[in-house]
Amino acid sequence: MQPSDLCYLNNASVGLKSPTVSARLRDWLEAEMAVYPRQRLESAIWDLQATRTRLAGWIGAPDPQVAFGASTSQLMGQVMGSLDLAGRRLLVAPGEWASNIVMLRRLGGEPPRHIELLATDADGRFDMAAIANQIGEDVAAILTPLVTSIEGRRYDVEALGNLPRPSHCPLIVDAAQGLGQTEVDVRRLGCDVLVATTRKWLRGPRGMALLYVSQPAVAMMHPNPAPELAGLRLDRETQRFLDLPQARRFDASDVSIMNQVALTAAINELQQITLEALREHLTTLTERIYELARERGFRPLLQQPESGIATIHLPDAAPLQIHQKLDAAGIVAKVCDTAAEPLNVRLPTTGALVRISPHWHNTKDDIDRAMAALR
Repeated sequence: MQPSDLCYLNNASVGLKSPTVSARLRDWLEAEMAVYPRQRLESAIWDLQATRTRLAGWIGAPDPQVAFGASTSQLMGQVMGSLDLAGRRLLVAPGEWASNIVMLRRLGGEPPRHIELLATDADGRFDMAAIANQIGEDVAAILTPLVTSIEGRRYDVEALGNLPRPSHCPLIVDAAQGLGQTEVDVRRLGCDVLVATTRKWLRGPRGMALLYVSQPAVAMMHPNPAPELAGLRLDRETQRFLDLPQARRFDASDVSIMNQVALTAAINELQQITLEALREHLTTLTERIYELARERGFRPLLQQPESGIATIHLPDAAPLQIHQKLDAAGIVAKVCDTAAEPLNVRLPTTGALVRISPHWHNTKDDIDRAMAALR
C-alpha cells in the first residue's frame, strides 16, 4: 500500500503537521542554507518572545505566565513537584490521563495520598453541587482534562473553575486534546494551571508544549528543585540567581527554533481556517461516525459527539482483530487501551474501543471508508 492510500484518522494521538506547516519548515531550512555558513547566526536572532506573545494571546494569558517545554507530561510533572501536596486530598476527573495519575502517586510516597474522583452525574458530566461539597480546606489541587482522550468528552471546566476553592488549591487543566479544536481561554476556564501540546489538533510541532501558570499559583509553589536557566535572573548587587515569580521558571533552557517556526505557521493556518469552521467540520464528521455506528449495532460512548473525537464500542470484537482490519484497509485510527484512563469506570471492559479523530483534511468519504472496514 502506498502512503497516499493511507486514510489518517488518528489526530488525537500523534497528530499530523499540515502540508502548510511542513512547507514553512522547508522554506526556512532552504533560506538558512542559502546563506551558509551564516545560517546558525540567522537562526540565533529568532525572537522567542514573539512566539511566546503569539501563543499567550491565543489562550488569553499574559506573556510572563506562559512557558515552553518538551511535552505536557514533562511540564505537568514540574508543576506537581512544585506544589505542597503533603497530607491533602486531590480531586481528579475520571478522564484524567494515566501518566498524570502515576506522577501523583509517585510524588505521594507510600502509601499514596488520597486521590478522590470529582463527582459526576449519570451521564458522566460534572455534578457541580456534589463537587462543591467535595472541595474543602484539605484539598491540595483539582485536576481535569478539558477534553478526555478516549471518550472525547468536553468537561464543563468553566463551571468547575467558578466554584469556590481554597487559595492554596489550584485548578490544573490538561488541554492536550483541546488546544486547536476548541476555544482555550484561561480567563473563561478559571484555571490556575493549563498544559497543552502543540501537536495533535493544532497540527504544530512534536516535542513542544505550553504551560500557563497564574501569578497566584506561581506564588504558592515551591521553587522548582531543578530550575531551568530561563527562570533565573542574576542579581548584580548580591551576585545571586533569583527564581522569578512567573511561569518562565518552568521554561526549557533551549527551545527549538524549528519548533517555534512550525508553531507560528500552525497558528497562522488555524486562524485562516477559523476555529468555528474547524469545529463545524469536525462535528459533521463525528456525527457521521455516530450515525453509521448505530446503524451497524455499535455503541458510541457519548449520546452525541462533544469534540473531534468519536469513540465507538464493538462489544463482540477483539482489539487485535479490529487493529488488523483497519491496517488492511489503510485506515490509521486508534484501538484504545482503557488503562490510558485508569479512573474512568464508565469505559467498557470487554470488546474493542475504536477512536476515530478526523481533522480539517478529512472528508465524509474517509469516515465511510473507516466504518466500512469495521464490518
